[in-house]
Amino acid sequence: MAKETYPTNFPLKHQQKDMRLALELADSFKIDCPTFKSADDQYRKVLDTHGDEDFCAVYEAYKPQVKRAKKE
Repeated sequence: MAKETYPTNFPLKHQQKDMRLALELADSFKIDCPTFKSADDQYRKVLDTHGDEDFCAVYEAYKPQVKRAKKE
C-alpha cells in the first residue's frame, strides 16, 4: 500500500460484492451491521476506478487524508 501498487490477490470488486451479499443477508434477518456498512461505503468509493485491483486499493479513498496528516 505504501508503494501505491495493488497486485491483485482478491479484487476489490469481489470483496465489495461479498460485503453487499452479507449486508443483504443481515437485512433479511433484521440485523444491523454498521461496521460492514461502513466498510462497504469505503469500497464503493473506489470501486469504479480500482475495482480490478486488490481490495487494498481502498486506501485510495483515504490517500488525501493520509497526505494531509503527513504534512502536519
